[in-house]
Amino acid sequence: SFSDNVELASTEAAITLDGTTCDGAYDIVYTATDSCGNSTTASQRIELLDTVDPTIGGMPADITQTNDAGNCSASVSWVEPTADDNCSVATFTSDHNSGDTFAVGTTTVTYTATDPSGNESTSSFTVTVTDDEAPAISGTPANISQDSDLGSCTATVTWTAPTASDNCGLASLTSTHDSGDSFFIGTTTVTYTATDIHGNISESSFTVTINEVEAPVILGMPANITQTADAGMCSAEVTWAEPTASDNCNVASFTSTHDSGDAFAVGTTTVTYTALDDAGNSTSASFTVTVTDNEAPAISGMPADITQTADAGSCGAAVSWIESAAPIALSASSLIDAGPNGNWPHVVTLTTSAD
Repeated sequence: SFSDNVELASTEAAITLDGTTCDGAYDIVYTATDSCGNSTTASQRIELLDTVDPTIGGMPADITQTNDAGNCSASVSWVEPTADDNCSVATFTSDHNSGDTFAVGTTTVTYTATDPSGNESTSSFTVTVTDDEAPAISGTPANISQDSDLGSCTATVTWTAPTASDNCGLASLTSTHDSGDSFFIGTTTVTYTATDIHGNISESSFTVTINEVEAPVILGMPANITQTADAGMCSAEVTWAEPTASDNCNVASFTSTHDSGDAFAVGTTTVTYTALDDAGNSTSASFTVTVTDNEAPAISGMPADITQTADAGSCGAAVSWIESAAPIALSASSLIDAGPNGNWPHVVTLTTSAD
């Protein structure tokens, strides 16, 4: 306030602003004048500070996007946010721009706004790029078919191993079997598995088929056998050392048409052994058994010599006897006469008609 020894004629204040209305210094000058024309001035300085931060609007939400095909990254776009301030925006920047390429993983995008007074605001969102692309396996062999190795139930099989690639990076390439492994008879599936650094997996397979084409082998086959019929029999019991069978894999069955110790009729019989393996391959081997009949026939019940008087009025006699067990054929007439010379006795020779 102002005072004077006389009445003050007037007082006034002049306000001068340095800078802007947002941030600056205000100088207030006071002037007092009395009725005599004397005046006095006094001044006051007011500093105005802007402490209001800028505002950022329209910030995108967090973004998740799959990698671009064949790349370990993705081009990501969004609508740019805006900045505002109670005074003015001095700068508005970001560490990434819409349309930039982002590597697989999570990246934070931050926008920063400043005003002339140095007030600053930041706002962020995340960009997550996922790797959803599985590795690629190339050069997988075609299915393989191969015969077993000689004398073995397996086969050693080789092939050119496939390769794998990935848009980001390959962690491993494994297989259930390796080139040069031995494979058993039948069909086996060989699978290659590729895994990338983000856990994506690809598989590729082919089959290996081993064929069993080797027939069984029969060992120890007897030579042909010749044997006389057993006494009083029209056959013979014949024995031999049994042969054996082997196979590169397994003998499924080993059979024969006859067994050692069987009775064989007079004549020649073929004995055949057959070996069959699990794959259906078979082998047969044979020998013959010949039984000979060296035993002469036996005649039983032969009558004793017969003496008989000629029939009355005849120069001969009808003679009868009991036949032997075997049929008999006479070499002379059953009606015996005295012959041209009338000499007695006659000898009758009998031969059997059965052998």
